[in-house]
Amino acid sequence: MINDLYPNQFKEWEFRMTPLNFWTKEKALQLLKWIIEEEEKVSPQKLLQIYGQKWLNERRLSAPLRVIWDGSPYAMINDLYPNRFKEWEFTKAPNKFWTKEKALQALKWTIEEKEKLNPDQLKNIYENKWLTQLGLRGACQLYWNDSPYAMINDLYPNQFKEWEFKMTPSGFWTREKALEALQWTIEEKEKLIDNQLLQQYTMKWLKRHRLWTPVVRYWNGSPYAMINDLYPNKYLKSSFRGYINKS
Repeated sequence: MINDLYPNQFKEWEFRMTPLNFWTKEKALQLLKWIIEEEEKVSPQKLLQIYGQKWLNERRLSAPLRVIWDGSPYAMINDLYPNRFKEWEFTKAPNKFWTKEKALQALKWTIEEKEKLNPDQLKNIYENKWLTQLGLRGACQLYWNDSPYAMINDLYPNQFKEWEFKMTPSGFWTREKALEALQWTIEEKEKLIDNQLLQQYTMKWLKRHRLWTPVVRYWNGSPYAMINDLYPNKYLKSSFRGYINKS
């Protein structure tokens, strides 16, 4: 009747009361597609931010969501756009969504498939802020006590040292940890022999290896004082190429 009066002006599902047995899977997906692509013209990135149960309720889709997809917004959108989105990409992930396994799967997928990060790129950006942007901070808090390193170390056991990441947590550095990091960098990561060490070891080298903070905090900005603590009296200060005496 109303469509005869106002041809094609309204969609049947726009009315507050729809007839019994109105909804089918096809009709619900047709409506969802129409809302996203035509009525609201929602971009994929925007959709990830707003799509969830509340959004569906506001658009009169709660009934088919409940009856056909057992109340799962992700199951519904995945039927409309198969395998286009991962469940964890949505900001409005359901309560109790995360398990430890899902969180690690999401982290691995983000690093290796979505962003295709090599190890150096990962070390430059991996921190709490990055996890927050990806919607993974809650899982990190829940299962790894809000420690990004504990989380990445579960995914890639012993592949990274905590000090290799650009952002280390507040209160991370101690004198002992700094010396451990310096020794590991020289002897294991870089495998420097004496002559190479004497040529390369400078404040610039320490900065490149993320050791600037502890050398300033514990050795008053003196690279020589730091290495002399690690290898007491092994090297003369004047042996280091380009060493600037700051004391």
